[in-house]
Amino acid sequence: MSVRRAEGGHHTPYWSVVVYLAAAALIIVAAAGQEQKLVQFYAVAVFVSFLVGLLAMTRFARNERKPALAWINGIAAAAVAFTLAVNLLRGWPVLSMMATLLIAAGLYVS
Repeated sequence: MSVRRAEGGHHTPYWSVVVYLAAAALIIVAAAGQEQKLVQFYAVAVFVSFLVGLLAMTRFARNERKPALAWINGIAAAAVAFTLAVNLLRGWPVLSMMATLLIAAGLYVS
């Protein structure tokens, strides 16, 4: 089966979509469909996204020699990392973190 590539030669690997679907199904089953538990799972993915974005902006500001912006982004990244850690201490959201890392690793090697 050929994969149609978007402009620039990038594409979404089909197998990563299947992994994401399986991870989502596992999370729904683990949370027994209770929306408050589901929010805890998905909050992990959101905070990981925020954290990675803030770390990237911190690095960019440092490379652009803008120390004030680097500090602001670094402090914000620390606050998000703390919130993420507190969320992970609840126990079950660790599964969401593992799924997020698995998907990220899969996309990285693709």
